[in-house]
Formats: sequence, C-alpha cells, structure tokens
Amino acid sequence: MTSSPKAGVIFAILSFLLWGVTPVYFKLLTDENPLDVVANRVLWSAILLGIIIGVMGKWSKVKAVFSSRRVLLTLMGTTSLIGTNWLVFIYAISVDRMLDASLGYYINPLMTVLIGILFLNERPSILQYVAMGSAVIGVAIQIFLLGYLPWISIALPLSFSVYGYLHKKTPTDSFTSLFLETAMLLPLAFIIMGYVFQSGGGEESHLANRDWSTWFILMLAGPVTTLPLLLFSAGAKRVSLSTLGFLQYISPSMIFCLAIIAYDEPLHFETGLTFAFIWFGLIIYSLDSFRRSKR
Repeated sequence: MTSSPKAGVIFAILSFLLWGVTPVYFKLLTDENPLDVVANRVLWSAILLGIIIGVMGKWSKVKAVFSSRRVLLTLMGTTSLIGTNWLVFIYAISVDRMLDASLGYYINPLMTVLIGILFLNERPSILQYVAMGSAVIGVAIQIFLLGYLPWISIALPLSFSVYGYLHKKTPTDSFTSLFLETAMLLPLAFIIMGYVFQSGGGEESHLANRDWSTWFILMLAGPVTTLPLLLFSAGAKRVSLSTLGFLQYISPSMIFCLAIIAYDEPLHFETGLTFAFIWFGLIIYSLDSFRRSKR
C-alpha cells in the first residue's frame, strides 16, 4: 500500500462510507433476535480476525498480552464496552431508531473531549467548551420537550469514547485487540446461540429453520466488522487527526439520511432542534480543531 496522504484520505473515506451503510446490512436481520445477531457478529469476526492475524504473523503479539495482567484486565474492560456498543447499535436499527444512533455518533467526538478533560487532564479551548455546551443543550431539549432521555444517543458515544480512552492505555494494535475482545466474548456468544436455539422465539427465527441465505448474511458480519477497521487503520496512519476529525462525520450523516429517506423514520421538530444544536457544536469544534492544526 502506498503511504501518501492522498491514499490515506481515500482509505479513511472508504472506511467511513462502509460504516455509514452498515445499517443497511443490519436491516436485513431485523427479524432475528438482536442478541443472536451480536453473537454471530462476535463469532464470525473472531474467525476472520484469527485468519488475518495468522496471515500477518501476529500471534506473538496475541501471546504477549497474557504476560501483562494490566493489559489483560484493560482488554476485559474494552471487551464489555465494545459488546455493549454493538448490541445497542443493532438494537437501534432493529427497532427503527436509526436517528438516535446517528445522533449518538455525532455526539461521540464531543464526548471524547469530555473524557479527555476528566481523565487525561486535557485543557480544552473556550470554543470546545462552547461546542460541548451546545451538545448538552441539544440533549436537554429531548429530555424536556419529548419527556425521555435519548439513552441510545448517550450509550453509543459513551461506550465508544471510554473504549477509545482505555485503548490509549494499552500497547496492543487494533487487530490484536479486536481479536482478543471478540475471543473473550465467544463464550457468551455461544451461550446466547444455545439459548436462542432452545427457545426458538418464533418459527422463522429458530436456528434449526434458518435458510442458507440467512446464515450467509450472518457470516458476512465478519467482513462487515473488520473491513472498515482495516481501511481506517490504514488511513489513520497516513493523515492528520484534524483530517480524520472532519471525515468522521460521514458515517452519522449517512445514517441520518438513510433513516429519513430510505426507512421513513419521522423527524419531529424537537428531534430536529436537537440535531441543530449538535451540528452547531460540531461546526464550532471542527473549526477550532482546524485552527489548532494550522498552528
């Protein structure tokens, strides 16, 4: 692979485009139990990542993790977080709440800034405080006008931001980490599959009655999970963080458009107002990040 910044931008854009269309994939599985979909995502991702690590000759890095109790405990924490993130996202798609998922991923960079303040002693600029304040107002609008906490929009960025923070404290690369995380989730995944097999949950969703096409779609969870990660890792090594910061809004924007245009989710005035405050905060945040990178 070429190491030019232009190639890095292409890799990054492709990764965000793929993440942006993942709801289309998971919409194909809305008749299945969300827990079972997550279990299959874990299984097929672990298998594919194991093959990739074998081809790349990284088994020594996998073994090295077990020599450090601190790293192993940290990865146990990231395992629970990524599992929660996957489950909440798949649940949001299955119950037609893609707008809540989109809002969550818009909030994600601002949540990351907040975690940096709380745990890494980072000192944000005044504009970053304004951006976070705008996001808080946006969430408050939904709480007071709609009368409920948009928990999906909070759970997704919170789990992913803490996941990223914990990964800053581990020396393992992304593929080794994700393989170990999916491997740690495998016992739970098999328990879930066994439960679904025994309980059924309807004739169509019973494992024994699934047709080959449904199994094939479930197996695609492996490349659906790992391919964007491969492209993102390749892109992140070649472009600046400020460039990645701008490009990361591709995915939630695509999810937003899919929810409104393709899946006819209603955009109520209160929800639109929430998005307006989030977008305003992101514009402020992005301009400030661009200004800092130019310095």
